[in-house]
Amino acid sequence: MTIIESRLPPIEESAAPARESSYAWFVVGSLALINMVSYIERQIPTLLFAPIKKQFNISDTKVSLLAGFAFVLFYVVFGLLIGWLADRMSRKRIIAAGVVLWSLATMTCGLAGSFAQLFGARILVGVGEATLGPSGASMLSDYFSRDRLARALSFYTSAQYLGAGFALVVGGLAIQIVSAMPPPVLPFFGKIAPWQTTFLVVGLFGSLVLLPFFFVREPKRRGATAEPAQFAELFAFMKLNWRTLTAHFAAFSIVSTLGFGTVAWMPSYFMRVHHWASHDIGYVYGLMLAFLGAAGVLAGARFAEWLERFGYKDVYFRAPMISIAATAIPAALAPLMPAASAALAVLVLSTFLSSFPVALISAALQVITPNRMRGQIVAIFLFVANLLGVGLGPAFVAMITDYVFHNEHAVGYSISVATIVITPIVLLLLWWGLRPFRESLARAGG
Repeated sequence: MTIIESRLPPIEESAAPARESSYAWFVVGSLALINMVSYIERQIPTLLFAPIKKQFNISDTKVSLLAGFAFVLFYVVFGLLIGWLADRMSRKRIIAAGVVLWSLATMTCGLAGSFAQLFGARILVGVGEATLGPSGASMLSDYFSRDRLARALSFYTSAQYLGAGFALVVGGLAIQIVSAMPPPVLPFFGKIAPWQTTFLVVGLFGSLVLLPFFFVREPKRRGATAEPAQFAELFAFMKLNWRTLTAHFAAFSIVSTLGFGTVAWMPSYFMRVHHWASHDIGYVYGLMLAFLGAAGVLAGARFAEWLERFGYKDVYFRAPMISIAATAIPAALAPLMPAASAALAVLVLSTFLSSFPVALISAALQVITPNRMRGQIVAIFLFVANLLGVGLGPAFVAMITDYVFHNEHAVGYSISVATIVITPIVLLLLWWGLRPFRESLARAGG
């Protein structure tokens, strides 16, 4: 045993509630509901790109900042702080405070009178949502044993696809209803445009997810006699597992660039190229993303369990590698189809397959990391992943459109180019990380 290894505690498997308890699954459902609403409020601008561009007279690249850079600007910084707090304080209280903040911030987006004000409100949405990632995953790791954690996390994380999809459905419905009504007039703010009303409604009703969460108990931490990890111990763990963490952070952060870029611009592709109304693509693509994406997350966890029966210990890297490779062809072809129906048919397959790795990304970190530093490790990963995914993803596709094709109607080609460029890089990183992950898992007692 090396000096570094001797400083690290083993992964604790005791002090967990019964893995099959109905209450544990109630906690999963409560957190999944919050996760779903967080993604609704995160993704709602993607369907509103056109009216926001028109009102503020801005480019694709600039409007993409609302769905990416503005949201992630302080999300990643506060995420590190929240990860530190999640290993020391009540995770339930942290999440509840975050829900209140991001709901109020979303409503503030609906009152913005300039692009700068809208940008600032989106920053606050990101600050609020930074509370959920480290705290939610850490709570679930204390409610489920390791062999059931991937399944629990798959239900929790599948909610993000429901949220991203319902963001388009809710946005489309709101636009359709509000467009047929006289513009509401608010004191001090005057007339409110339909896109602003959408933000107000989503933010107002988003806080209702706290009702079931009120009945969630803060779980006892496994290994609760230990103090939260200090920086020296955290650094020692990261140094010992640097190959695993490098492969994990890099591969899944880069692939999230593609994921968020595709979801952000696919509605615009159908509106610009196939001349669909915003509410129509909101319903169709939103429901597709919600249910196929969520189903893919659940299927991905089962796929990993199936692979594990054949003796593969590295399923949290191997299963994503297989699914990402299988996703590449339909993902690149979908936005190149000559007809909308053909594009949707191919998009069905790519949407389902692309969500396979989602639960496995978080599970891979949970199973190799001691409990008392899980919140911090997840926060560090989210720092990197959100900078590249949420921050760069929408802008990456927009910049290809603006600076390579110089034509907003070429957004489908931009999505395809992004897929072709990013996928081989991700596959190489995951392949390189297979052996280091197995070694990290062995050290953790897996």
